[in-house]
Amino acid sequence: MIEFLQKYCISTTATVFVCEVYISLFWPDALLRHDILWQILLLCFVCCLCDFIHPFQETDRKRILFNSGIRYLYINLVVLGGGHIFRWIDIENGMMLAVAMLEILFVTIMVYVMTWKMHKKESERLNRKLQEYRQESRQTYEEFHKELQTKFPVDKP
Repeated sequence: MIEFLQKYCISTTATVFVCEVYISLFWPDALLRHDILWQILLLCFVCCLCDFIHPFQETDRKRILFNSGIRYLYINLVVLGGGHIFRWIDIENGMMLAVAMLEILFVTIMVYVMTWKMHKKESERLNRKLQEYRQESRQTYEEFHKELQTKFPVDKP
C-alpha cells in the first residue's frame, strides 16, 4: 500500500509537470477550470492501479519486460482515453497525440526509475542490517563458545 501511494505521488507530480508543458504547447492562452486537477488525480490513480495487473515480484527478465509493456499499454489507454473524454486531446491531431504519448513515456520512465531507486535504497539498508545482525550473531556465538570452554574445559588426550 505504501508503494502504491509513493507511485501515485510520483506519477501525479510528473503528470502535473508534463501537463504544463502540453498546455503551453497546444493552448498557451488557455484559462483552465479547476476540475482539471480532479481529472489529473483520477487518471493518475487509475494508472497506478496497473500495479495490480501482476503484483508479484518478478525475477525473469522476459517476464519483467512483458509486464512492463502491458503496463505501459494500459497507461496509454487510460491517459489517452481519459484525455479524449475530458477533451484534453484531439485524437485526430497527430502532433497532439505524439506529444501526449512522449509525455506518457516520460512519466512512465520517471516512475520506474524513482521506484527502482527506492527499492535499491531499501535493499541496501536491509543488506546492511543483515550484515550487522550476522556480525553480532558471530560475536555472540564466539563469546558464548569461549564462556562454555572456560566453564567446562574439555581435556584432550
